[in-house]
Amino acid sequence: MVQKNMNTQKQEDHDNGGGKKKYRSLTIDGTRYRTQLTEKFKQRDKWDNPHKGKVHSEFPGTVVKVDVEEGEEIEKGDRLYIYEAMKMKNRAYSPVGGMVKEVRIKEADIIRKGDLLFVIE
Repeated sequence: MVQKNMNTQKQEDHDNGGGKKKYRSLTIDGTRYRTQLTEKFKQRDKWDNPHKGKVHSEFPGTVVKVDVEEGEEIEKGDRLYIYEAMKMKNRAYSPVGGMVKEVRIKEADIIRKGDLLFVIE
């Protein structure tokens, strides 16, 4: 789901028993929604990707160029490799900074969607 222009507002309504229900109003792409958030939801542990440094391929294609080597220090946003998919050259960038521990591809390799390509620590 693409979320654009998401605004939130708090609202209160009365339920049939005389108590107040708290609603949260969300505006997504110009459409306004009202919802209630449970205490369990509000106090949940936020999800954190446990595999931040594992870079998987997003699309199948052919590797054109690998821009990093094992042992190299990189920053978040550095280009990792270029691949060709559907006659278009695409670039993939690092989601994290750190040292490149593993490079599992080389030029001319054919990659499938979901293949593990790099491990960054």
